[in-house]
Amino acid sequence: MAINDLRSFLQALEEKNQLLKITREVSLDQEIGRILIAIERKGMGAPFFQNVRGHSLPLVGGVLGSPMRIATALQCEPGEIPDRMGYALENPVKPEIREGTAPCQEVVVKGDEVDLGQLPVPIHAPGDAGAFFTGGVTIAKDPESGRQNLSYQRMQIKGKNKTGITINEWRHVKTFLDKAEKASKPLPVALAIGLDPAIMIAAGCRYDGDEVEIAGALRDQPIPLVPALASDLLVPALAEIIIEGEIPPGIREEEGPLGEFTGHYGIPWQSPVFLVKSISHRKNPIFQTIAGASYEHINLGNVLPREPLLKKYTTYVSKNVQNVHITPYSGGFMAVVSIKKTNPGESRNVALAAFTSHVNIKNVMVVDEDVNIYDPADLMWALSTRVIPEKDITFIPMAQGHEMDPASDERGVQTKMIIDATRDEKTREEYKKVVYEDIDLGPYLE
Repeated sequence: MAINDLRSFLQALEEKNQLLKITREVSLDQEIGRILIAIERKGMGAPFFQNVRGHSLPLVGGVLGSPMRIATALQCEPGEIPDRMGYALENPVKPEIREGTAPCQEVVVKGDEVDLGQLPVPIHAPGDAGAFFTGGVTIAKDPESGRQNLSYQRMQIKGKNKTGITINEWRHVKTFLDKAEKASKPLPVALAIGLDPAIMIAAGCRYDGDEVEIAGALRDQPIPLVPALASDLLVPALAEIIIEGEIPPGIREEEGPLGEFTGHYGIPWQSPVFLVKSISHRKNPIFQTIAGASYEHINLGNVLPREPLLKKYTTYVSKNVQNVHITPYSGGFMAVVSIKKTNPGESRNVALAAFTSHVNIKNVMVVDEDVNIYDPADLMWALSTRVIPEKDITFIPMAQGHEMDPASDERGVQTKMIIDATRDEKTREEYKKVVYEDIDLGPYLE
């Protein structure tokens, strides 16, 4: 089936038994966060909450929390995800600009009627400073060039029409805001919630054009956009909810903490504020969230945008590389490379290439082609049975990493590690992995 919005994606997940409809009443205050993480850790489907206490809107989360669901979103196999992403990054497709009323603008609330409290925004983790928008894509535009940008910024609710907004120094939106503030002007911003997963995946990429073009490439067709109601921005026509407003110049307030991708709480920041002018949505909209420090959080920020370059660099060094994966359960700090090794030194060369693909990669594990790189149990088995520590583990001290990694110093300097879990020629012949053919248990359990 074709996927072009959140609703068609949820239908596709349901057909693959990857959607869990939860009808029991749930609370926004940490209960939804606990359920999201518990279900994700158990390898189950995406939770779709039908009965959120105090709200009429249903809420979904964890939709991109596993390779299987990401593959469903991209309509490919899990092992094809890095290549699908690599193709999209190199073959952008411009969006289609539509006029007239769009589904995302079927219902409109403006001015004094705006109340963010009407939306089911969770407090995910016990240490979070409050309720945050985490699952929406931020849309902003360069005030000089007019280039639009998609990205993720957490937004802490501070009132019926006000949020904080964290903007990292390296983000394109920070450049846009700097230009607007220099001119003493507000920066128009829109927050799109409940999207085609291709748009969500594209928003996590670092791209010098408009990330919606990457989404178009993932769909092999233009993404439909419509003019926003309160600015000259363009917003996804099939979004569930659009929140529009602006960042006023020169204002900073304390915001945070929130559970971060490292699995730790960040620190409070002096952040800009976002003032809401309008909220529009589809009839009977679906709210979407992402739990902080979840696999979905890490997949969107650290895994999907970076695996294409990881594969490109490692396959440049060795054509024997079979596939690559950045593991979400490591905070995105570990890369795994599958290789059909033909030379004893091949593994280390491939690992060194992996480090150059992104500064966040701290540990690289190289495994034989018979190891499932998406299965943590298989990786631990390879680590325990194929690694001779004094021979197969290599340390690279005083390397640049991520400053939010607690194992780094305040500048991000750390020791990186190569783990060669491949067999040598002798053990490759002597020790072969025990593999049982998969079987349908249905007839045996009736």
